[in-house]
Amino acid sequence: MDLNEHIIAAVDRYWADDVHILGAWSDGEASACVVYSRTIDPALILGQRFEFNAAAADGTVEGYARDIAINLAEPIGAAAKASRQDQYGILWVALRGSDPPPRLPADVADRVS
Repeated sequence: MDLNEHIIAAVDRYWADDVHILGAWSDGEASACVVYSRTIDPALILGQRFEFNAAAADGTVEGYARDIAINLAEPIGAAAKASRQDQYGILWVALRGSDPPPRLPADVADRVS
């Protein structure tokens, strides 16, 4: 399973009532992007890019995906300072520096348009 599939499985298992994934895709060998909404702020569509490394969580992709699922359900807090909206209105959380928001796959773009 790819990181995005592990994230979807973790959200479905632990946070299905709180987080609705609108799209998730691989963005490299060990990274994934997730576009989602939450019950605490349903009008807001959020996006995040995650990159797994061996120091993340418990060192496993599964453990990292569980941590991501928790983060998706929680308020974005201080990460809001490094967040920017894209042309679809998705608020991309914690973008690094001048990194552009990730490019959406066509099916995700259709879903959020």
